[in-house]
Amino acid sequence: MKLEGQVAFITGAARGQGASHARYLAREGAKIVAVDICEPIADFYPTASQDELDALVQEIKDLGSDAIGLKVDVRDFSQVKSAIETGIATFGRIDIVCNNAGMIRVDAIDEMDDHALDVVIDICLKGPFNVVRAVAQHMKQRGSGSIINTSSAGGIKALPYVSHYAAAKGAVVLATKSWANELSEWNINVNAVAPGTIKTGMIIGLAGQAGQDPDEAFEAYNENGLFKGPKGVVEVDDISKVVVFLASEDARTITGQTFAIDAGWTAS
Repeated sequence: MKLEGQVAFITGAARGQGASHARYLAREGAKIVAVDICEPIADFYPTASQDELDALVQEIKDLGSDAIGLKVDVRDFSQVKSAIETGIATFGRIDIVCNNAGMIRVDAIDEMDDHALDVVIDICLKGPFNVVRAVAQHMKQRGSGSIINTSSAGGIKALPYVSHYAAAKGAVVLATKSWANELSEWNINVNAVAPGTIKTGMIIGLAGQAGQDPDEAFEAYNENGLFKGPKGVVEVDDISKVVVFLASEDARTITGQTFAIDAGWTAS
């Protein structure tokens, strides 16, 4: 197993991409610190529940690894810092960080309210900052670590009506490069994945906000890619496989990079 004895801290872990990353990393031997907000955010699509987080933790244990689940709002640095400390106290270390938590909402720029702007920017951008701020000293002391941020194809090529999301995800690309430069002295790799359209809670919620049928919306969004048919459908597993690669020694010389996993959307 590629990650035997390592510990991964994953935000937005209760479902979707985060849960998939947790399963894949656990299968490679990593112990998991799974965090999620587990409470509603007003005027946004439903977030994951405590039951979903608890179920993921049990699933990881059933896979033969170990995990803890923590209710954390990544917008709150004190909660993030406490979760990092709990993870270290429980498992002795944190080797891998997956900054996966994110939210999106459909908003024309001239109709965007403060609440929407704050929620999207704070979760998608401030959240990763909070996690890296909290974990960097520990990784420096260990002289190693792998940080994997989640950007988006929409953060590379941009999207209308979700400019707050696109801007935050674009900023994650530059933060990734900045942190890679800053932390390389301590052998800490920092990379990002930029998924295309995936049928998770986010895309279902986005379709609902736009008054679209989720299946029809998913098909329409997938038209952005170069590949058509089965190869043009990006699955959560496709992202998780790259996350495992970036977390492992196989990617030991790779840092500061953003990997678009989008069936060619950002190349079109």
